Amino acid sequence: MTIFSFPLLSCTLLCSVVAQDLSASKPEGNAKNHDSGSALMDMSPSPGAQSLFDGQTLTHWAPQKGDESYWKVADGNIQGGDLSAPVRGNRWLVSDKSYENFELTFSVKFTDGGGTGLKNSGIQIRSWQMPRGIMGYQIDAGPTAEGGRAAAKSRINNFGFGYWGNIWDEHRRGLIVNAENIDRLTESIKQFDGWNQYKIVANGPNIKTWINGILAHDYTEEHPQIAADGIIALQAHAGGQFLVHFKDLAIKELPATPNSPKWADETTIKERMIKPRPPKAQKK
Repeated sequence: MTIFSFPLLSCTLLCSVVAQDLSASKPEGNAKNHDSGSALMDMSPSPGAQSLFDGQTLTHWAPQKGDESYWKVADGNIQGGDLSAPVRGNRWLVSDKSYENFELTFSVKFTDGGGTGLKNSGIQIRSWQMPRGIMGYQIDAGPTAEGGRAAAKSRINNFGFGYWGNIWDEHRRGLIVNAENIDRLTESIKQFDGWNQYKIVANGPNIKTWINGILAHDYTEEHPQIAADGIIALQAHAGGQFLVHFKDLAIKELPATPNSPKWADETTIKERMIKPRPPKAQKK
């Protein structure tokens, strides 16, 4: 999730508002709403999954240029953000490899540094590294907004539940769909100081996500020019004082989908599909 900041044009609140404004011509995608029942998904990695984190180093990962001071390994987990000062700008840790179809598992938690401001993260999949920022799908993670400017956002973020599990189309279409099964997820999710398990299965145009064993999404992409491959990236969102922690990252690659759109294709969309609102006229 991202907040518009000119000239870089990132998005959280405004993207949500614009996405709502575009409800008559919503993005080319389909989120299925269904009763997932009480059964929980097995959140352990499938046989054959490869570790993306050795618990000691950032092997397989690299901070985006300028973000080096925001990422480290401590206590056996990857940590992003800052407990002593607000995070200035979105900060990214990027995988050293591109992936298409896969099953990805990891655990995430937040440490609160006090004060106000948005305390948020997410994991980019099937994404593209821009000169500054990341474009593509983001599976969101983040506690309920509290205080100041962030409090206004809580009116549009799953009714106070937080941003957990939303799918954002970072730097491209903004909010695609909110998480399903909010009541069950609310009971399960630890907002601060507790680990939450994620599983993401991206296979062809379909993306399924689970949090703590509970289905959060069953989304099918219908736009023919949205890339189905790309990097993975971890985010520490601009805003408040916090750390986001990641551990147990593992991925199992699945067979590629024939003729799927790729970022390398000339026809693949590589620019924002919704336009920001024009700036207010200057007073004379």
